[in-house]
Amino acid sequence: MGTVSLHAIGIDELRDAFAGTDAAVGRLRSLALATWPPEDRPGRGSLLSKLGPFSRQAVGAPVVRPEIPTGRDVDDVAHGREVPPDRRTAAWALVDAVIADTAWDSLALPADDRTIDDLDFALASAGLPSRFGLRQLFDRPTGIPVKKLPGMADGYLRRDRAEAMASAWTAALPDLAPSAAPLARRITQWLAGFPVWAASADEAGRPAPDLVVWYRPD
Repeated sequence: MGTVSLHAIGIDELRDAFAGTDAAVGRLRSLALATWPPEDRPGRGSLLSKLGPFSRQAVGAPVVRPEIPTGRDVDDVAHGREVPPDRRTAAWALVDAVIADTAWDSLALPADDRTIDDLDFALASAGLPSRFGLRQLFDRPTGIPVKKLPGMADGYLRRDRAEAMASAWTAALPDLAPSAAPLARRITQWLAGFPVWAASADEAGRPAPDLVVWYRPD
């Protein structure tokens, strides 16, 4: 089993977070510090001792954890540099932090290959065009410069395709097999939020959201 997660976020806005510009690097470092505040190390006293995992050579040699990014991880991800295999979990934690801070909404679903294939089969049997199947969401990689974890997949749809997908799923729901209906209805209801999120993005002067998807095995 694993998790399929859907995110309403502009694909270009997501890519720009790792573009290596001064603004992008500064934002990513600030976001990392806010997400993983440095531990207070009693008795050390100096400001440097409080930088925790985000200092390159922190006083007091803080413990480097595989799931928490270091300062080097932040810089590597922000500039699109290669991240060592043993630091990719931390790198993806940074991506998750960007998503949590930027996406208009997200939906996480427990799923595996069989779940996806069974749902797509049920939807196709109810008349859904194959181009709108759940697995087709992974046809176009996001292109962010962080190598995927083992077994992971990603993809995206532009907003207009996401809204067309929502309409197609809505039309298929009445003829859907009862066993597939709860999951399909949950996804369809979430997809229906795109017009609202797009309006909010326009008011905020931000790019309209696209549909970004990850799959991660447990």
